[in-house]
Order: sequence, then structure tokens, then C-alpha cells
Amino acid sequence: MSAHVDDLVEELREPARALIAACDAAGLQPRLTSSVRSYAEQTRLYRRFLAGQQGFPVAPPGYSAHEYGEAFDMVVTPMDALADVGYTWQSWGGGWGQSDAIHFELPGATARAKERGKSLIAVYAQRFGELPWWVSLALPVATATKQDNTAQIQEKLCSWFGIAC
Repeated sequence: MSAHVDDLVEELREPARALIAACDAAGLQPRLTSSVRSYAEQTRLYRRFLAGQQGFPVAPPGYSAHEYGEAFDMVVTPMDALADVGYTWQSWGGGWGQSDAIHFELPGATARAKERGKSLIAVYAQRFGELPWWVSLALPVATATKQDNTAQIQEKLCSWFGIAC
């Protein structure tokens, strides 16, 4: 897992540096805790989140803006100041929310990550060729969107096989 501004997509680097500098100038001791994450790291964090071992929300693997370099996590001291930092980031046009106060992103990054996650199986097939036999069995279930229990099925596929996350 990276915690470097230089690993972010180009359009996020300078705004991230500016936010860190503003926090530093305000005496908030900013610390970047995460920027780009691999699929494996996102999977590990997501499993910890499902087990109740993470203090902040974690997106399923393939669905995180961190995996695409469009988000970073940052803490400040005191942590109560994060709402002000988030407000500043939003006023600059960035994405931030109170429910995940350490998460800062490009506008629309979460929506883009969700779309990318939906096509993860297709990307896997394109990159590695033929899908494992169990993926082809699960594929119709994983891509079903009109069944009431789709979310439950996808959650099981994610936890069992790491797909449809």
C-alpha cells in the first residue's frame, strides 16, 4: 500500500499537496496514511472491515477509488479538525464525506470506481485469458441485477472467491 502523493493520478497530485500544505500551515500535523492500493491490499482491508476490525468504511476490492489512484486517506491532529479539512477540500471541488472523514478524492471518483468494479470480471478475462471454471459458473449470478437477493449473492461470491466484489 502506498502513502505517497506521487502515486496518485496526475490531476490529484497538486490539490493533494495543497491540502497537506494548508493543514501543515494550520498546525494540524497532516499524515497521508494511504494513496494507491493494490487489489490484494483492498481485499485485505475489506475483509478486516467485514470482520469489524476497521474503524472507517472500506469499499469492496475493485470498487475503491484508491485502486485507481483517485483517492487518498489523511489524518490530522486533532482528528476533530477533519470536518474543517473536509469542508476545505469540498470547497476546492473535491469529494469528501463525514461518514469516511479521512477519505479525500477527485469529484466522481467513487462512482467511477463502482463502474470499474462492475467490469472487473471482464478485465480479468481480458488480462489472463480464460476464466477459471468456477467463475464461469458464478458469472450469471454475479451479473444478475434484477433479483432481490443479488447483493447477498455478490457478497458471498466476494468473500468465497474474491469476485463480484
